[in-house]
Amino acid sequence: MKAQSDGLNASFEFCGIKLMLNCTDKGVWRLRSERESSFDDMGAAQTLARDLGEEYSYKPLPVNFSAGSGNFTVKAPDGSFVSAEKRKILFFNAEGKPVREIKSIKSKGDSVFVCLKAYKDERFYGTGERFDKVNQRGKKLDLYAVDRWCRTRGDSYIPVPFLFSSRGNALLMNRYERSVFDICKTNGSLIRIEQKYSPLDLYVFTIGNPSEIISAYCRLTGFAPMPPEWSFGTLVCRYHPEFQTREGVFAMVDAMRENDFPWDAVILEGFRPYKKESFPELLEISNTVHSLGKKVMLYEQCGRFTQNSEELFGLDDSCAVLSDNGTYLDETKSFNLIDNFSRKKMRCVDLTSEKALEKWGGFRNLYVDEMDVDGAKIDFCEQFPDSPSIRFADGRSPMGAHHWYPTLYNALSFRRFNMKPDGGVCFSRGGGIGAQRYPFVWAGDQRREFFFLKVVIKAALSLGLSGVSFVSWDMAGYQPSFNPSDKRHEDRVFIRGLEFTAFSANIQTHGKIKRPYDFDEHTKDVYRAYSKLHNCLRPYLIEQAEVSCKTGLPLMRHLFLYDSGDKRNLDIEDEYMLGCGLLVAPVLGRKNRRNIYLPKGEWIDFFTGVEYTGGIVIKNRSVPLEAIPVFVLKNSPSDCLEAVFNDAKSLIDEINSMKT
Repeated sequence: MKAQSDGLNASFEFCGIKLMLNCTDKGVWRLRSERESSFDDMGAAQTLARDLGEEYSYKPLPVNFSAGSGNFTVKAPDGSFVSAEKRKILFFNAEGKPVREIKSIKSKGDSVFVCLKAYKDERFYGTGERFDKVNQRGKKLDLYAVDRWCRTRGDSYIPVPFLFSSRGNALLMNRYERSVFDICKTNGSLIRIEQKYSPLDLYVFTIGNPSEIISAYCRLTGFAPMPPEWSFGTLVCRYHPEFQTREGVFAMVDAMRENDFPWDAVILEGFRPYKKESFPELLEISNTVHSLGKKVMLYEQCGRFTQNSEELFGLDDSCAVLSDNGTYLDETKSFNLIDNFSRKKMRCVDLTSEKALEKWGGFRNLYVDEMDVDGAKIDFCEQFPDSPSIRFADGRSPMGAHHWYPTLYNALSFRRFNMKPDGGVCFSRGGGIGAQRYPFVWAGDQRREFFFLKVVIKAALSLGLSGVSFVSWDMAGYQPSFNPSDKRHEDRVFIRGLEFTAFSANIQTHGKIKRPYDFDEHTKDVYRAYSKLHNCLRPYLIEQAEVSCKTGLPLMRHLFLYDSGDKRNLDIEDEYMLGCGLLVAPVLGRKNRRNIYLPKGEWIDFFTGVEYTGGIVIKNRSVPLEAIPVFVLKNSPSDCLEAVFNDAKSLIDEINSMKT
């Protein structure tokens, strides 16, 4: 095997493919293939950093290179190393243990195929938002963003080609182009990855500690910016068609006040603000809502602009992404037929054009500065197409635009809104590598059914293991149930969804469903108590969010991130840590009982005060409808959790008195 090194990079040939290997961070190795006699340095992370005007500062680390007969070894300063020979490439951690083996790399047509060994006891997490399971072993995933209302098998609004192993290592295919991950489905001992339309750009994380892996991933792709404090409250959205008028919005304001329901922002989905004749009404809504100390957000479709945008901001065809024949783009086929019965033409702002960005900035400035809008909910991110016929102003390849375009658009939108004195925020349901940059994503559209309560927890935990720190969802579903049993008991689904949403980043009421103030008095009492309890938790949520922004650890964490050495944590997908000090075990079905696993540590039941020593299963725990099992970790690293716990005592007593 011929190989050489310049002290930073090792160049060699494997399976007939020319490769370059270097170490980019502690325990992080990058392997690239040659295309057209060069090695492309502009993978997804590097492209996003450039487009956001950031200097990409992580250069290769110096390595020690030694070659033998038919093999070579490259060793990094931290002690991790790579050993390559004719039939395999082995990656070792700093302790000298092998963590990942590449068995083959092949090129065929526009694709590169990588085959890696999988160990028998491995679970595989990540790959972005996953609704079916957190552990994706045994799945074959097409990592391509799609809109499939209420579908949960293999679909994702936010696919991220980041594969997190329970053995303490990870893989990242650092490309926005489409890829396919066969995770031990075809062969139970192999991971097979097909990367389409691009050269290989594979990162191997050998670090061992799961928290350090996430931090290393975010050093590469970007840490989440800190959301504004108000975004950790209650966001009221849609109630279609009421939010199409000032009267509907003000009726909501009155109803929330009359019921003593806390809220922090209104999202004007249903209201169409991008017309000049709408400005006086929008300004009136904004002024009234702000006078109450609340915030206003708009709804928009990712990147699209209309004839009104041309009239108001000069966003004409010269600012649009067009096909090479000068026509508008066709929506991708990955849309939901409930929303769209046929593909439409799209006029989207060209984010690679300085002129277009300047005009788009005027569009943002009007709403942020003159209308005093505080943020946006950005929808339909999965409709930007991949097509060789697309022409961008800077001449870049359009392949991968399906993922990089919404990621960049959302990140730029957040930056503009966040310039407000109290901060601004974006919520988006789509994107790819770097989706943590917005900083909030929400889990798309689900029905008000018990089944979908389980779905959103899995999606949030998967996203957290894919580098996305802040995840929200439509509390207890977006649209009515199709299940007759759940439809008859909508109040039960609503209450169970409310309970665990209260122990999350924020409460987002949204959809074509009953509003909190439309239920019976008992349900309204439960809603009032839990929404106030969520407000009581806000100092803790903000404290832990700051930790997330520095470390990459998600606010809502799989138990694997709490103690990766406890094998019982690996397969639990219906409990989670909220920050470093709260364990939440919601009831997600019709029965008012569940088993609860408490990992190591000393725990206090949040609602009863009963103390437990971890490493146990609380079997068949009775959980009345108005209750949710939550446990406080004694001596947690949080500086404010004890005070928050004490401040919540009156609300805890109120909730305990409601139990039926």
